[in-house]
Amino acid sequence: MKFLILTLLSFTMIGTFVGSIASSIISSSNHLKEHYSAENQYYAEKLAATANLLFKDMFKSLEVAANNTSFKTANASEASLDLNNLLQSTSYFNSTWLVDANGKIVATAPDINFEGRKLSSPGAIEALEKKMPLVSEPYIGATGRFMILVSVPVIDQSGLYAGYLGGTIYLEEYNSLKTVLGQHPLTGNKSYVYVVDSNGTIIYHPNKHFVNRNVQSNVYVQEVMKGKTGSLQGENSEGIDMLAGYAPTAASIGWGIISQTPVNTLMEPTIELVKKSILNMIPFMIFILVFSMIFLTRIVHPIRDLALYAHNISRNKPEQIKKIPAWYFEARELKRAILVTVEHYQARLIEAESESKRDQLTGLYNRRALDKMIEDINQYSLILFDIDYFKSVNDQYGHLMGDQVLRYTAETIMAETKNTDFCFRWGGEEFLILLPETKQEEAYFISERIRETFARTLSPIDKPITISAGVGTLYETSDYFSELLHLTDQALYEAKHSGRNTTIKAKNIPKLK
Repeated sequence: MKFLILTLLSFTMIGTFVGSIASSIISSSNHLKEHYSAENQYYAEKLAATANLLFKDMFKSLEVAANNTSFKTANASEASLDLNNLLQSTSYFNSTWLVDANGKIVATAPDINFEGRKLSSPGAIEALEKKMPLVSEPYIGATGRFMILVSVPVIDQSGLYAGYLGGTIYLEEYNSLKTVLGQHPLTGNKSYVYVVDSNGTIIYHPNKHFVNRNVQSNVYVQEVMKGKTGSLQGENSEGIDMLAGYAPTAASIGWGIISQTPVNTLMEPTIELVKKSILNMIPFMIFILVFSMIFLTRIVHPIRDLALYAHNISRNKPEQIKKIPAWYFEARELKRAILVTVEHYQARLIEAESESKRDQLTGLYNRRALDKMIEDINQYSLILFDIDYFKSVNDQYGHLMGDQVLRYTAETIMAETKNTDFCFRWGGEEFLILLPETKQEEAYFISERIRETFARTLSPIDKPITISAGVGTLYETSDYFSELLHLTDQALYEAKHSGRNTTIKAKNIPKLK
């Protein structure tokens, strides 16, 4: 009987433990898939908006330069100097070109001795035919490189079309696109971003060997080529199952941004969590098992005494029975021991789940905690901000001091917000504040108060830091969280591009009638 009870007890403990672990793995895996799908879509949308801004700045730089007299008069020597100045003053282009109205090269930077040569490449022909600012389709240029051409028309002093001023981006070499697209926030999970043109040909990929490969057979590439935004699970061109988010750039560019994560990597954080839980539970389970055996002996001994007494009676050897405790008391004690085990295990799972929703550096909530919170709040505002010029803090003072600045930022916003507000580290130097039952105007003043606090308070680097922020409100800015977050993020970008150290209200999208 002792062996049977001990076996039942062990089976109960192990079964509960294994069942809970299995349930946690399934739940965690499903949650991670949803999280990374949403994260990849959000990042693809963010990069698409960034790419639009990048090319807008490229056009602006070229249009300003196109007013130079050397370009209007096609003076080769002066134009060469101005092209070099243009190339050195920006990091957008790998080379710059001045081409006359007949398609002949006037000057290049760097100089490749092509002056007077007539171009016949697709990008050059397209620029001459359309006579307007444009981003060409990818093509093999006169230097034999796979490239795109960003060009604006040049108008001479008589007001006539005199050719175009262009900047080239070498797609198979280091270029400005890599600077913008090369750093994925989820690279630890082998996530990456690539870009396709309107024909489904890869024009940017972190592995340059994939550049100029056509991948229009991918289901998510087909969707983004239709101008759609979303997320899907499907195989890539190498047969690897991926969670992909996608978003198109502006129609004038015609590209698609795809951010994707291999599905098989999603199990890694879940497995690590399970390993830690098992290692933490083993000593406690050993303790419970030893304790249960001792306690079980106390349960079995009265039964054995009773059995011996019955045996002796049957052999006509009567003796006085030892005192036997009441059965309900023993059963209650056994139940208590099992409940202690289950309650401790549940407490460990709750603790592990709570830790997974906190940022280890700052102690603030992370993105994973946000989804559940917004389900329980009917109306709220968001403040999304990041630290201005944070990279210079790391570069000048080191990453340890950068971490102190991040912790100082977290402590400051916790002190400046109410107990009912929720603060998140959104990623890197970016933070988000969730303000329940708060309208946009009030949220704007809260954001300004926080911004002014930072601007007048000494940080760990012995001088104040500044922040740029965007503010959006559910039902005032948008009826949907994902759209609200996107618009608030756009407001943040507008704050950064309008000089930093400011707060911008997110603009609402008019509702259809």
